[in-house]
Amino acid sequence: MIRSLAGKWQISDDEGQYAFAGDVPGTVQGDLVQQGLVPHPYVGTNETAMRDLENKSWTYVKEFELDDLPTEENVELVFEGVDTLSDIRLNGRYLGSTEDMFLEYRFDIKDVLKTGKNVLEVHIKSPVREARTLECVYGKCGATDESIRAYIRKAQYSYGWDWGIRLPTSGIWRPVVFESYSRARLTGCTASLEEQDDKTGRVRVSGYVAAGTDLGDLGDYRVEVRVQDAVVVELPIEYVGDELHFEGTFSLQNIRLWFPNGLGEQYLYAFEFILNNDGAPVCSEKERIGLRTVTLTREQDAEGESFIFTVNGRHVFAKGANWIPADSILSWIQPDDYSRLIHMARDANMNMLRVWGGGIYEDKQFYALCDELGIMVWQDFMFACAEVPDHLEWFRQLSDREVREAVRNLRYHASIVLWCGNNENNFGFDEWPMMGHKINGEYLGNRLYLQDFPMICAREDPSRPYWPSSPYGGDKANSAGYGDQHVWNVWSGWADYKSYADENGRFISEFGFESAPDAKTIDFFATKKEQNILGSVMLSHNKKVEGQERILRFINAHFGLTTDFGAFIYLSQLDQAEAIKFGVEHWRARKYRTAGTLYWQLNDSWPVFSWSSVDYFKRPKALYYYARRFYADILPIVRYEPSDKAVSVTVVNDRYEDTLVDMALEIWDTGGTKIWEKKYGGLRLLRDSVSTVDLITMDEIPAKTLSDMVMHVRVVCGDQQYDNYARFGEFREMHLMDPEVSYVREGDSLVFRCTRLAFGVHVATEDDCLLSDDFFTLVPSVVVRVKCPSDRIHVTSLYDYLDKDSGHGEAVHEVTRTEAQK
Repeated sequence: MIRSLAGKWQISDDEGQYAFAGDVPGTVQGDLVQQGLVPHPYVGTNETAMRDLENKSWTYVKEFELDDLPTEENVELVFEGVDTLSDIRLNGRYLGSTEDMFLEYRFDIKDVLKTGKNVLEVHIKSPVREARTLECVYGKCGATDESIRAYIRKAQYSYGWDWGIRLPTSGIWRPVVFESYSRARLTGCTASLEEQDDKTGRVRVSGYVAAGTDLGDLGDYRVEVRVQDAVVVELPIEYVGDELHFEGTFSLQNIRLWFPNGLGEQYLYAFEFILNNDGAPVCSEKERIGLRTVTLTREQDAEGESFIFTVNGRHVFAKGANWIPADSILSWIQPDDYSRLIHMARDANMNMLRVWGGGIYEDKQFYALCDELGIMVWQDFMFACAEVPDHLEWFRQLSDREVREAVRNLRYHASIVLWCGNNENNFGFDEWPMMGHKINGEYLGNRLYLQDFPMICAREDPSRPYWPSSPYGGDKANSAGYGDQHVWNVWSGWADYKSYADENGRFISEFGFESAPDAKTIDFFATKKEQNILGSVMLSHNKKVEGQERILRFINAHFGLTTDFGAFIYLSQLDQAEAIKFGVEHWRARKYRTAGTLYWQLNDSWPVFSWSSVDYFKRPKALYYYARRFYADILPIVRYEPSDKAVSVTVVNDRYEDTLVDMALEIWDTGGTKIWEKKYGGLRLLRDSVSTVDLITMDEIPAKTLSDMVMHVRVVCGDQQYDNYARFGEFREMHLMDPEVSYVREGDSLVFRCTRLAFGVHVATEDDCLLSDDFFTLVPSVVVRVKCPSDRIHVTSLYDYLDKDSGHGEAVHEVTRTEAQK
């Protein structure tokens, strides 16, 4: 029996300033904001008003009544997540402490519960004062931003990041229940595919039996495994060390495999694990499990060593982004947030998300959705950008327990394809001066990443690979020729995005370019008067050092000078999209010499200027819509190479079948004249490959001002069309004219046309519709159909945001409907 203790608890601080009824699951900060007791930290510069809260300790009290006491042998109080350091008492008796927000804690309360009123108290200590004390005792660890976070097993981003607010929360952030059961319970049950021969697969199942009392003769117990309600195997239980364990294999006929998005179906089998005692059921656990194999293909080649995810024997080019927690106040994340974001990732043709190591082991729904939608998960363990004191035995044991439980709890998810030891710590050992300390010859953290964690993963989950860090590989962690690479010379190093062409890493697991959030999102945190590019509110909502200045620098380089705030928002998003497009096209054209691109980052944790493609309120930026195109299964790429005085034309085919297509190339000038075209019929694109279609020299093209020309490419495959374009110069060098964009409504869609070139055509809706396309390019020979249920729209394009006094355009225009729509 499970009884939830969710609901209202009485909460008070240790200084007597606050006393209120708050929510569990919940956080102190979330409750205080929702009850109007403190200002909203995401608005204006209110972040500073939250600083006093982080130094407080808090007491949560829950009173509950029991008419009868549970009769089962085991009665446990279960905390699925306490944030973070706490002491727990029931009816005045001390039960124990919590030390890690990622761990589940169980306490035996069979002899503590009583009929009538019970009082449960949780005293949560300040995550800043306690961590600072530990730092004073043991010494300072090198870290980005706040160093005290190294001593506390808490979401590291809560102490502030270069995209995140400083908001170290306190609370009971995951459910609390008391659970009563007879004899034993099953835990960590999993199944994995070991090998496949034709239609038959050999499946390994395993799990643990937790018993609070002596089970007697273990020979009387069997774990019955059912698949789709049919018994497939019965297994004995036995001690492995001091834990009861079961493990075995069975053959599954006519097996249906789980594949990543775009490569096949995501079939999930219904598994049930039943612990029987002399044939009578004691307990059971049900899971939906996809069966697949996954390996990392690492083979020596001319550039170093490959780094390719291979699923069910097929190489997979990873197309995706990095995932951070969807809110800085974790209790505010709702099921719909996960559903919307992961569906958006799938709809953008992504097949991988990297759960970044400075956040949290995500909610169960996150992984269930990734299983269902075919989103592979690169799962970091929660260590990021800091030395950690693994020379201290208590810290090492706590970290090992955290990782062991995380692996056991999550390993049944087919979507998880990699365990990774940390984010950028080994990179830091190589290149960041503050992270160069060693104790007994070891960097602080490597006892975990290079010794303990690989052994834990090999023992608990041999079904998928372990990787020590991201980035990692070669003589240095951020090597281009080995492992994965983080590319931050662009943006963070002030290099422009054309420098991506010089980067030939084997798997690009981080790279990014900042932009503004949606205009309506900015309206949430700033008044119109505060919407100044370099004003205090804007600067407080861009945590990157010189973030706004960088955005301006790159806007000016590509589009020309702007001081208008609305243009700044739009141009920053278009610039970001063009930057990531350039990088992804370069690396996809190198398939599988480069075998994956995960841009930084998919989402935001608060309303902020950042590298995200979807802002805090789930409003997509230009980058999101660009990603739908540059992550498509067929990607035509046209690129002007000034040094060769030629345009290269290639097509990437991610399909696992040869594909026949037709292709058309056109060159248009800014006046709306088509000055050149070439058509290709019946092109065969070899499966899972890159095809070089043509190299067009400038001698073949009529003489014109290059900066005023655009090459457009369209690939047609059945009823599907794939478009792309190449410019011959920067936007600021083009003499754009009014494109005269028009549209008509046809059912739930808008059909767009233009008279002259139109870039970044943006459909702004008043009611936040998620469109099928946006920020698209138009040439006069094509139409673009956009599903848009709203009629409350405003359409603009790049032409509307350029400085007309600089000669880049004429008068600002309004996009019109055709006469049939008036």
